[in-house]
Amino acid sequence: MIILCAVFGRDDPASPLRRMAGTALAEHVEAGSDDAWRDDVLIAVSELVQNVGQHTGGGGELTLSLTADGVLVEVADTAVGAPQVRHPGARQAGGRGLLLIDAMALAWGTRSGEAGKTVWALMPAPVTAVAIRAAV
Repeated sequence: MIILCAVFGRDDPASPLRRMAGTALAEHVEAGSDDAWRDDVLIAVSELVQNVGQHTGGGGELTLSLTADGVLVEVADTAVGAPQVRHPGARQAGGRGLLLIDAMALAWGTRSGEAGKTVWALMPAPVTAVAIRAAV
């Protein structure tokens, strides 16, 4: 079930999209006693959106969906080619976004399309948290 779809420009900051994602999760997912998983989803949103602005020269589209396995974060852009996981040095600022995604996500990857690519991350959520308020 798609709970958020938002278009963003190259120079748009990730913070408004992160807030929209947080609101969508609050509106569509029952609150649980441990909501730390939400922070992980919002980190994934921020990292994937920021990657578009930094590496593609354009904007993109964020889609957030609830699945039986968790929360699917997808960011589509018009660039071709898969993103590269970097391994920055200890003193290097930045370059750790996909390493974070890899550590937090159940799975992540890239899907090519006619107009570019989509980078996706399936973020784990407690089974009780994915009890959708509205009927699917």
